[in-house]
Amino acid sequence: MYKKGVVIEIQFPPGRLNDAAGDPYWIDLTLDEARRLHDQLAARFARDARANQPLDTFSIE
Repeated sequence: MYKKGVVIEIQFPPGRLNDAAGDPYWIDLTLDEARRLHDQLAARFARDARANQPLDTFSIE
């Protein structure tokens, strides 16, 4: 779902949500996933940011 000011959507299966500690929840990323997410964000912000850019999607299994 698009919201104003959002630049990336992270998609993950429900089993990846770490809710063992209660609120707040988080998603554990592997080192490779963290690097891929960092690279995607760095590339996004290296360009000229505009309000009408399409939303980037980052998916993890």
